[in-house]
Amino acid sequence: TSIERLALDVGGGSVTLSGTAGQTLDLAAQFSALPAALANGFSPGLDAVGTLSGTAGLTGPPAAPDVRFNAQLAGIETSQTRQAGLGPLAVDAAGSYTIAGGVVLDQVTLTGDKVSGKATGTLNPNGASDFVLDLISSGPSLPLTVGSAESPVKIEIQSLSAKVAGESTRARLDVSAILPSIVTSPARVEGLALALHSDAFDLKNRAGPVSGTVSVDKVGLNNPVIAPLIAGKVTAAVSGRLTADLFAIDSGSLKSDALNSQVAGQVSLRDGAIDLNLKADAPSSALPAAARGMLGERAEISATLRRDPKGSINIGGLKLTSGALTADGQASLADNKVAADIKGALSDISLLSKDAKGAIAFALNAQGPATAPDLSLTIDSDRLLVAAREITGLKLTATGKADAASPAANVRLTGNVAGQALQGSAVLATADGRSAINGLLLSLGENRISGDLALDEKFVPVGTIALDLPDIGPLAALALEKAEGDVRGTIAFSKNGTAPQVAIKAATASITRGDLQAKAVSIDALVANYLAAPVISGKIRANTVISGGTVISGIDVDLKRDGDWTGFSGGATVKGIPAQAAGRVKVANGTTTIELASGQATVQGIKAAIAQASTVSIANGTTTLDRLVLNLGGGTATVTGKVGTALDINATLARVPMSLANSFSPGLD
Repeated sequence: TSIERLALDVGGGSVTLSGTAGQTLDLAAQFSALPAALANGFSPGLDAVGTLSGTAGLTGPPAAPDVRFNAQLAGIETSQTRQAGLGPLAVDAAGSYTIAGGVVLDQVTLTGDKVSGKATGTLNPNGASDFVLDLISSGPSLPLTVGSAESPVKIEIQSLSAKVAGESTRARLDVSAILPSIVTSPARVEGLALALHSDAFDLKNRAGPVSGTVSVDKVGLNNPVIAPLIAGKVTAAVSGRLTADLFAIDSGSLKSDALNSQVAGQVSLRDGAIDLNLKADAPSSALPAAARGMLGERAEISATLRRDPKGSINIGGLKLTSGALTADGQASLADNKVAADIKGALSDISLLSKDAKGAIAFALNAQGPATAPDLSLTIDSDRLLVAAREITGLKLTATGKADAASPAANVRLTGNVAGQALQGSAVLATADGRSAINGLLLSLGENRISGDLALDEKFVPVGTIALDLPDIGPLAALALEKAEGDVRGTIAFSKNGTAPQVAIKAATASITRGDLQAKAVSIDALVANYLAAPVISGKIRANTVISGGTVISGIDVDLKRDGDWTGFSGGATVKGIPAQAAGRVKVANGTTTIELASGQATVQGIKAAIAQASTVSIANGTTTLDRLVLNLGGGTATVTGKVGTALDINATLARVPMSLANSFSPGLD
């Protein structure tokens, strides 16, 4: 059959065919402006635009023809490239194809406003391949956006390279990429470098040994628990074997300045099943501050992680070791039901308090629906010695249901402290959508804490706690503290509209803890809106307060509410120096702001007074003085600066009489 310039109009473009077809082929085709949209009918969602032009030739037997092509794609866009923000692309490709030899690319070039690339070589699924692909961004990096509109993942790509060489069943494979940044809603990764390698990869069956490394210069994560573990440069490495439906991990690691972890096992690519052995260790300094006191220098953890095709998860062989702390257990989640059993011990409680000796054991159990499991916690110790007081038979048990809609708990505490019986109890119950803590009681000898609290939907309490503590020493020992003295009073929780408030009325004849001692102290205060923006009103009185070598006497301070501020006025004698001050204070967003309206102190007969309203702010351990002006004997001293881990203070003196020095140096005149 002979064909002479057969012209076809296809979708607004044209195809011209010439040549002969029979037992052998000798055909030539020319394409002109074929719309890429023709492919949309074969690939729903492709949404392609652009045109195809070029030539193609077929020669040889129909069952195994030799194909040569020279094609140009112009203005190409698809739904995927639009989402990535690549803009229109142009592709120029020339090469050939045979069944025996595969695809031979003489040249392929990709050009666009944001990306360019080239590829050359042979890709042969039935023989030897020798293929190279390089993509680079046209600018410093190529910004891409993938994922959904609700959870976008923004990726910047600087370069991507791939090389394939050797027989298709044992090809050498190398892939590398440099990504300046990856941004998701919870995290930002900067300076990522990826490298994958295989010495003998089966291209057709997608199987073979694989090794890879990933390094990241910085990981930004808004999670105060995890962030310290991945601070600094992070590197990951993996070595294993890939098959069409399984990735077997011979060894894997994740390391940072703090974290050192290993993993081995396998991951199913067919049904999502996982079977991994995990180990990790990290310095205690990188772990949450609340846990550091009971930990050693480093913490080590190991476990097995298994997930079956149905999505059930099992964590087994869980072991934690850090200094005197040990724990082991297991946990599982299947059919929306949780089961967990953790047991452990702290063999040396002096880590928690230098005044304590002994050991404690603990156990935690959870069973039931994942959204409302039954919980059980036990903490016990045969013998503790705290501040020369012996605690024996200590046992705390707590059972309940972690149901957000209907929480319940029952807490019991028993033991003996220095020969005095210890009893504690509290019941959290929910009825008709209302929760309450009933029968709250802690008694030890003559000491007693009692009360009942009603809780709203946010667990904000309303009710009164009564304190009758004639001897706080045994109770302090129970809290691993050393203290002496008495406290009596009430703590009343209430609401002013929707804002919670607490009224504190307490008094002590004497109380001592360490080098701090207070005598004849009384507090009658109301703390309004204490959860969001606390404001205090009331009175504080104290005969003496001694801290180290500093003696403060005659403390008499009145507090009153001033909008979002707490106004104060009063005085005291500090180390023999009478002082008075008035102003207001506010705590908001981690900053304490003090506005001083007036104040004065007399030191060795010299009176110093605040000459004008001044502001002092305290944040992150640093005190900032903003033009604190003091009147000294008719002159002024203006102080500005910061006091923290370092001093940065400027003082300007104006007309301060030299005669003030006479009070410090008799006879100076």
